[in-house]
Amino acid sequence: MLTRRLATLIINCFCVLFFASDAFAQEAAARATAGKLLEVKVSAPALKGNLLGDPTEQSVAVYLPPSYDTSPTKRFPTLYLLHGFLDNKEVWTTKGFQGMRLQPLMDEMIKSGKIREMVVVVPNGWNASGGAFYTNSSVTGNWEDYIHRDLVQNIDANYRTIARPESRGIAGHSMGGYGAITLAMKHPDVFSAVYALSPCCLGMEGDFTSENPAWLKTIRLTSREQLKSRPESLEDFYPIAFVAVSAAFSPNPEHGPFDVDFPYQEREGRLEKNESAYARWRSKMPLYMVEENKQNLLKLRGIFIDYGVKEEFSHVRIASQLFSKALAEQSIPHIFEVYEGNHGNKIRQRVETRVLQFFSNKLEFESPK
Repeated sequence: MLTRRLATLIINCFCVLFFASDAFAQEAAARATAGKLLEVKVSAPALKGNLLGDPTEQSVAVYLPPSYDTSPTKRFPTLYLLHGFLDNKEVWTTKGFQGMRLQPLMDEMIKSGKIREMVVVVPNGWNASGGAFYTNSSVTGNWEDYIHRDLVQNIDANYRTIARPESRGIAGHSMGGYGAITLAMKHPDVFSAVYALSPCCLGMEGDFTSENPAWLKTIRLTSREQLKSRPESLEDFYPIAFVAVSAAFSPNPEHGPFDVDFPYQEREGRLEKNESAYARWRSKMPLYMVEENKQNLLKLRGIFIDYGVKEEFSHVRIASQLFSKALAEQSIPHIFEVYEGNHGNKIRQRVETRVLQFFSNKLEFESPK
């Protein structure tokens, strides 16, 4: 009897240990298939002295793939993901496009074999005017230099990245799409592939022209207080956007109340070009930069531009088509796609079905020997 009871006790203990061990194994396996999303601060010396008072330490989200911790010698390519105007990095990371959350999305796509493991970096591009457009400005600060120099150097110094252009990609939506194209076009020594979702500001077309009545309303503003912080319509949105783009493209610290020159001016109740500012806008727009940057563009491993057929902003539709045509005329390989959707209602779908696979195919995943 004692022997039987002892045997039963031993069996029960073994079962408890077995199931506990199995539970721990399952938990460890789950952890091994999950990446992590970090919130960090990055020094941004390029923004020092900006007239908007934006900080020189910027918040950045960094996604590290599942094997980052389990394979401590492994290095990874990096995707830089830029957000749009009046947005922040959370539109990619936690509560944005159609409920998109970056970490579980990346984890699931890696687990399913749809994409390969990569580090994803999501910087802040919001500033006191609603968006910095990732370009250098005497008013907003040198955001281009912050992204391609300060941020990239910091990420490469603190994480196990493959620190070469062949293993760095850049993508963005709207303002972020503009930033992605210009940064890749001007810095192929840093980024080698670019994807622009519904990119704004590629050219002086459509609703950027003087035909838009919002220009007259914007020019007649006399204070920042007249701009609505939460626009409820395109009528409210355009003046905010026009002031912000002007601060990025045609800054003038001597010209209040916005420290900008607008590309149009009013004369006897009508708009005419402000030639100097208009030229400065064009000098910042990729549509007019293709020929001079042809060799840089040819160095890229991939270029992808898209927008939705129901795109609300006419300059996005028109300038994207013209930009694709300009690339084709210079024999620069690229993909241009129009899909069912508008400016923002299919972005998560595009990320899942196009963007991440594009970089998984285009980036170099092996460290140089």
